[in-house]
Amino acid sequence: MLRISQKLSNFSRLRQWLPISLIMLLATILYLYKLEQRGLWIDEFISIADAQDVSFNRGRLLYYILLHFWMLFGNSDAWLRGLGIIFALGSVFLVYRLGRYLFTDAIGLMAALMLTLSPLFINHAQEVRYYTMTVCLGLGGTLALAYALDHPTNLSSRFWWVFTRFMAIITTPLNGALLFPDLIIVGMKYYRHPSRLIKFGTAFLLILVASIPVGLSVQDSSGAHRLILPIPGVNEVLRELRILTAFSYPPPPPYLTRFLQLYILMVVAVIGIAVFQKRQSEKLIWVLAWAFVPTATILVFSHLFFSIWNTRYVMLVLPYILILIAIGFREIWSQWRPIAWGIAVVYAIAVSSGLFYYYTTQKRYMGASDHYRRVAQLINANEKPNDIIVWSIIHKLALPLEHYHRGSAPIYVKNLIEFETNKDDIQKIDVENWLRELPPIESRLWIVYGNTTNQVLRQGIEEKFYLELEQKIGGLNVFLVKPKPQD
Repeated sequence: MLRISQKLSNFSRLRQWLPISLIMLLATILYLYKLEQRGLWIDEFISIADAQDVSFNRGRLLYYILLHFWMLFGNSDAWLRGLGIIFALGSVFLVYRLGRYLFTDAIGLMAALMLTLSPLFINHAQEVRYYTMTVCLGLGGTLALAYALDHPTNLSSRFWWVFTRFMAIITTPLNGALLFPDLIIVGMKYYRHPSRLIKFGTAFLLILVASIPVGLSVQDSSGAHRLILPIPGVNEVLRELRILTAFSYPPPPPYLTRFLQLYILMVVAVIGIAVFQKRQSEKLIWVLAWAFVPTATILVFSHLFFSIWNTRYVMLVLPYILILIAIGFREIWSQWRPIAWGIAVVYAIAVSSGLFYYYTTQKRYMGASDHYRRVAQLINANEKPNDIIVWSIIHKLALPLEHYHRGSAPIYVKNLIEFETNKDDIQKIDVENWLRELPPIESRLWIVYGNTTNQVLRQGIEEKFYLELEQKIGGLNVFLVKPKPQD
């Protein structure tokens, strides 16, 4: 009898873990599918360069340390992107654990499934960047804090909250935005218990003190190049609900655009129902804080200083938005089953369309292209002995070509031409000076110029060289030339 009871217990345990195991399997398949379809884009090469020379870079460090050791075992595109996949899978599991701990197993499973299917999240799982790591560490810190709030005498929970929040901050300082909802939640929970507030306050101060080097690094790099991003309004904020959850690309008009506008309104309504139906739930307030306080922080900062409103920066709140959607859907399912089926159909169409676009479109959702691999393939296919390559791109980084180049031609990195005027006659002098500084050529010269080719530059190349090949690949212009005989 005891043996039968033990077998039933083991079966029940296996049955409990089966749904999340299937979701994890699906996530693994989606994250590995067409992993090398796109070549590495410039931000991925910047990650590799930073991992080769590990140091604080605008407060970011942890991912580069891990990537440094990861690269010791391989440098293929698939292998390099594997590190992001590990943290993506960790995020799927942790959002399940968080939803299950705060609410129910069904909420955790729905949130995990939606994170698995998010085309945006798959995009970042399949790149050599730290974004899935920030989500994973953010979830780890949130889960630790949730447990610590329910067990205030448990020192290990507070330790894991401090540790994971600090690890998230040294992955990217923007993760510090999660500390604001943390403080609000702790204050609401224990404002009548000063001794507990002191314990959590001490832990919070420990995070701040440990993060001082991060702040100094950010301050030192305050004058560095940054993206010029639009200042967000209501439309941009609402649009993120579609980009984060189901369809990350700009949708083609008119029908898909209209449908996805309907989808956004549906998501807002589902979240609204979750808030209304669970308005007495303390833990719903926690999730609302984790979802919207960091979002509001980024929004306010973008209006007061300079815009940092970027989908991949806002992605740290995605898991909490998905938990809210799962709560709302669960409430609708329990009371209005036909409406719930309609919501499920709309979501299925939106997310399947988003997945189709992601896996069939060469460019990434932010417009980044993989032209470096295609340029190298062109050179590899046509290179001859004694060829020379001049590599001139805005980032002044030879790594994108070195990574894919299979020939023996030396690579010379050269700055783009800084035209001092719009007048053709003066621009011609700038071009002549740039061409004069090219390395000595024994046979042929490859010029890879990473900007819109000025007509004066093209004329200068034709005057000095025989043009054997000219091709535009993405944002790069490739010329294969031979020197003309000197007069």
